[in-house]
Amino acid sequence: MTTPLSDTELDRLDVLLDRCTDPETGLGNLEMLDGYLSACAVGPIEVLLADMLPAIWGEGEVPRRDERQSREAEALIARLATEIEHRVRHDPEEGGDREALMPLLGLPPEAENAAEGDASSTPTDDALDGIPEDFPFAAAWAAGFLRGAAQHEADWAAWMSEHASIENDLGVITRLAIVDPAQLEDAEMEAAEMLTLDERFDLTYDLPDMLHEMYLQRLHDRRPAPARRADLPGRNDPCHCGSGRKFKKCCGNDTLH
Repeated sequence: MTTPLSDTELDRLDVLLDRCTDPETGLGNLEMLDGYLSACAVGPIEVLLADMLPAIWGEGEVPRRDERQSREAEALIARLATEIEHRVRHDPEEGGDREALMPLLGLPPEAENAAEGDASSTPTDDALDGIPEDFPFAAAWAAGFLRGAAQHEADWAAWMSEHASIENDLGVITRLAIVDPAQLEDAEMEAAEMLTLDERFDLTYDLPDMLHEMYLQRLHDRRPAPARRADLPGRNDPCHCGSGRKFKKCCGNDTLH
């Protein structure tokens, strides 16, 4: 089993993302990367790391990125992807440390410092203290997730058409991604659907359950259909072997074989 990334390794990956990704089209921070990898882990099709990397780096040239940094970042990204795959497989209802199942979500510096002082804090405790009401909590994660879904838009659209629960979950994630009223029109949403900070915290608390249920649906849908026995003639029908005899007196007679 892959060892989870340490805080030092996560900080290093965050630096590498900033250096190696295109600022306009890439996934330039840990939170957005976590969302993107989560979509790949629970989505309707398997996505290989080689197919993820172009979306992570972005389309533009990044002069600061060199081969050594790219290889280092790719190794850390691969480990984070494996870590997320293990995370979404775990049922939050089975108990254990729910905090360990939460995505990587950023907080303002002052709130991060407070959280470091209280290792037991979760998004539902007093974590709202000191956070500006307009802070876009979990928006970058949601934007990364939607980027992952958009990369295979036709597959996700077909999946949503088959399962209303998947469509509902994408609707929740879309609401988390919206931080500006100008985005509401594109999402076909009303102004009243803009989330408050409290609502954002409440919705993100349920993300482990949502991702696990998506993962289970993915497993169910990818399960091979049971093999069906070929249709056989009726006992009094002509045998399918072409002998001209009735099936019951030819291939359907076990005593003859």
